[in-house]
Amino acid sequence: MSDFWTGKPSAAENLRLLTREGKWLAWEDQEADPDNPSSKRIAGAKGRVNEVLTQAVHATNVLTLLGSGASFCVKNADLRRAPSMGDLWQAARENVCKEDLIDDSRFESIVLDVIGTLPPEKDGERQPGDIENLLSLCKMKLELMEVKAKEVEKTDPDGPIRKLKIFIEKAEGAILEKVNFVDQATDLPAHRGLIQKFAKRAVDKPRVKVFTTNYDLCVEEAASRLSVVLVDGFSHSAEQRFNRDHFQHDVVRRQPSGTKADYIDGVFHLYKLHGSIDWRRRGDGVVIRSRASDPALKPVLIYPRSTKYQEAFEIPYLDMFAAFQAALREPDTALLIAGFGFADDHISAPIWSALESNLSLRLILVDPSFIPA
Repeated sequence: MSDFWTGKPSAAENLRLLTREGKWLAWEDQEADPDNPSSKRIAGAKGRVNEVLTQAVHATNVLTLLGSGASFCVKNADLRRAPSMGDLWQAARENVCKEDLIDDSRFESIVLDVIGTLPPEKDGERQPGDIENLLSLCKMKLELMEVKAKEVEKTDPDGPIRKLKIFIEKAEGAILEKVNFVDQATDLPAHRGLIQKFAKRAVDKPRVKVFTTNYDLCVEEAASRLSVVLVDGFSHSAEQRFNRDHFQHDVVRRQPSGTKADYIDGVFHLYKLHGSIDWRRRGDGVVIRSRASDPALKPVLIYPRSTKYQEAFEIPYLDMFAAFQAALREPDTALLIAGFGFADDHISAPIWSALESNLSLRLILVDPSFIPA
């Protein structure tokens, strides 16, 4: 998609400010035309934008919300990247078609059965569909089938219920694998820059809270390289367990010979609103940090489907959404949003509500395609 920044370098002079009059103001000042006596000097957006951003950075409470678009800048030598929704559709299709499902059913037959139509073709190739819609309808159909089915039909290894369960498992497994694109060699310039910007924040202020809907480990890897401490709700024991009380903990520096403790800089709170690829739920319900493929450990992710709102009321998501809503209500708060398209109502609604009720809330949206070409 073409936009204002297509073909332009990522430089401050390419920023634009939308004025109350609906016009875009250039970054630098525009000097008066010496050949036109009536022309006047027009102040650019630089001063106004810098003032607003400086106030936001130094707000008492600083929050960031990173959506899927915030990971698109990540680069790998092997070309692995953050997947789009279309990429997830293709990954699910490939994983399902690796081996035949029961009755030799293929991906398209399930799509036809659940949605009723296939995505259109372009240049002889089938285009990606809406993976969120597909998984939503699959889950709904599975629940209806299980309600109506007799016990013997639920356990039939060759029945439609089992077939649909396998389909969902393979699709979700493909998503989990596709979002695993970050390693020690991954280039993370934007995430490093964001963390470096706030790492030296005054320690007498509340810690910066990073909220993200992403499953990937971009923030964790960038923080690790910068020796930044992330308080993410997990214990520091051999088996790291999630407990919301850990968000109340902090890190201090204490001299062996004294009793005084000083807060250290470079500490962030990280809230992964939709789970993470390295979270697993044990059989007893305890959430631990693990990437093991043990079938007894279930991935803790809110997959892309319409039930995201309902799933957000489960542990550990509920604790993090509650923290997000509470943070938005704090006075003198700045919220920086990048890569989030406001498609998730369970996240958008608290933001709109806070804008109406919290008069001291500053909202900064980062969107490279906001200015038309």
